[in-house]
Amino acid sequence: MTRGAALRPAVWIWLGLAAARAAPAQSSADRLALRHLRDTLAALHDVPLLRGRQHALARTPEPLAQLRLALVGVRLAELGAQADAKPAIEATRRVTRARPDWPWAWYVLGLAETQRAAWEQGNTLNLGSRVGVGTLERAIGRDRQAIAADPAFVPAALHLADLTLSLRDTALFGPARDDLRLASAASPGDPLVLLARGRLERAADQADSAETVFERYVWAGGDRALGLLELARTRLARGDAAGEGAYYAGAAVDDSVAVAGYRADLAPIAADSELAAFDRTRGAERAEFLRRFWADRDGLEMRAEGERLREHYRRLQHARRHFALTVSRRFYGDADAYRDGGTEIDDRGVIYVRHGEPTERLKPFVYRLMPNESWRYARAEGDLLFHFSAGYDPSSGGDLYDYRLVESVLDLRGAVEAPPDQLLLSRQTLSPLYARMLNWGRFGAAEAASEERGIGSASIAFGTTTDSYELAFAQPLAAVASLVAIGRDSTGPAAQLVFAVAGTNLHGTPSGDGVRYSVRVRFVAIDARGTPFGVRDTTYLFQVGHALDRRDWLLQRLQVLLPPGRWDWRAAIQSDDSAGVVLPHDSVRVAVSNGRLALSDLALGVADAAARWPVSPGDTVLLTPFDLFRPGADLELYYEVTQTEPGRSYRHEITVYRLKDPRRPDRRRPEVTLGFDERAAAPLSRSHRTLRLGRLRPGTYLVEVRVAAAGASEPVTRQRIIRVGELR
Repeated sequence: MTRGAALRPAVWIWLGLAAARAAPAQSSADRLALRHLRDTLAALHDVPLLRGRQHALARTPEPLAQLRLALVGVRLAELGAQADAKPAIEATRRVTRARPDWPWAWYVLGLAETQRAAWEQGNTLNLGSRVGVGTLERAIGRDRQAIAADPAFVPAALHLADLTLSLRDTALFGPARDDLRLASAASPGDPLVLLARGRLERAADQADSAETVFERYVWAGGDRALGLLELARTRLARGDAAGEGAYYAGAAVDDSVAVAGYRADLAPIAADSELAAFDRTRGAERAEFLRRFWADRDGLEMRAEGERLREHYRRLQHARRHFALTVSRRFYGDADAYRDGGTEIDDRGVIYVRHGEPTERLKPFVYRLMPNESWRYARAEGDLLFHFSAGYDPSSGGDLYDYRLVESVLDLRGAVEAPPDQLLLSRQTLSPLYARMLNWGRFGAAEAASEERGIGSASIAFGTTTDSYELAFAQPLAAVASLVAIGRDSTGPAAQLVFAVAGTNLHGTPSGDGVRYSVRVRFVAIDARGTPFGVRDTTYLFQVGHALDRRDWLLQRLQVLLPPGRWDWRAAIQSDDSAGVVLPHDSVRVAVSNGRLALSDLALGVADAAARWPVSPGDTVLLTPFDLFRPGADLELYYEVTQTEPGRSYRHEITVYRLKDPRRPDRRRPEVTLGFDERAAAPLSRSHRTLRLGRLRPGTYLVEVRVAAAGASEPVTRQRIIRVGELR
């Protein structure tokens, strides 16, 4: 017996009910019968049976029979037997004309038009990027009429919320929210109505109301895990740290709907490997995975715990309100440089969710140019540059409200017809390249255009595969830093972060006979897997006798513990919340102690521009973060040799090479050489030497140290590049 045959008796009962009377209003018994019919039809797949009942009901013009006829038609549309839902729409329209006070009539008409919209969107002969959108907007109107007829009619309220949120049109959120407020007042204890209303409140940017509604949803017996997630989304989006507790509490529950929500929120920034790892977690393990996921991102960006999580939900909320796609299809053209196929947010939203607010955002008007934007992100490693183009061109459909990434301003839709001077001058604040493209002549302009396109291509590749929350400051701070892998404590090897801050934009406070300066230093080391390690956040107070200017520098040292191996690292230095700098990534190698001879980094310093590191009583090392030294200066060199055998002699050779071409370290000539033998007194040997630069002309030099045990043929080597010249 088929599934349809098994349900046949019940179906005949509900479909065979004849309405011999015309009730003055839709009775509760009729509503209950229609609800049971809808639920029964949802489990029915017997198309011939449905067609038979459709023909039988079509002969009865009575409104209730016509409403049943429409429900059967909706089910046939869902099964693809009457995909355009035309019979259902026609039947329901007859009912709404006869009984406009029946909420079920308007609701079923909305269901039928929703099915028709799906048919329109699936028909490849229907051209355009908004196919079916108008029909869905009509369906929303039907649901609103159902609620107007009876605010307590829950199915229409839920359908209205789902349709409105799916269309992502902010103009629809306010009216739908008002209708859901009526519905929740008429059905105050219904968890599903509260959930739908809360989502519309948040979409309409009513965070306080949304939070209250989601709390009521949990208290009313709604899905607790889902309720906690919705509360977390709402609180975190407005920067409320209280949302973190709800976020992790909900993540610890094995609720399939809530877990899918957590995963969907991660998907815009998480790598495939991270999503796969999330999928393998269960219960409390899942919450712990998310804690590590966000804590690692906080560490990498040198931020306080929880900042990245809150920023992520703020970005999601902003992107969904300001960069939402209100199209049902996306057609790509030759100039579109990124094709993710997403239909929730446009490419501006993709970049915004990953990298946040741009440093500079341009929306210029240029004659004949379609709507467009250009964004610049100022970053320590080099700026990111993104161009977004909306509108149409001959090679793609496009849409005036669908902004796509393109590599160059020359790819913007309409750029070929736009005046070249207006096009390029509209971007001149982003980069000097645009002035060169306009003014450098044929070959110079072509070279600048090629460079501009390369920056655009690299920015897209980086911007669409990574995420960031880089610290930003209103005023730049002149600062340099260097990490030198020397030193150790009782737990293992260390490195010294030595930094210098110029007086420019450094904010001081009068104190006693001088000025007090507060300098905050943030540091993070990053292992080969991209995981943060050794995160530090320290504030130093400097007391000086006078206010500093641009020629004055403050120097200090921060010791960080680093196990052996190669590490990337970055640092940020700030005077207060408004003045600071994020330094570019750099790397350091901590010597591996595996029983063999090892050599530390080379520490360099000059007496008048160095931080002092007391290695031991009576032994001080000078450390400078600069790589430029004055001619004639005495340069203090310090390094450590580990795994030496006490009593054994070691040969030290120090050479300073002049580099003819800094890009070719192999092309070098020795300028200073120094060699000596030294007997080790302990497993760790410290060596101090003074290098006099009086003979060196301005230029770039390589300092090399080689150490080998007596009689050994393989020395250990370390190098460091310096420059000799006048300080400006």
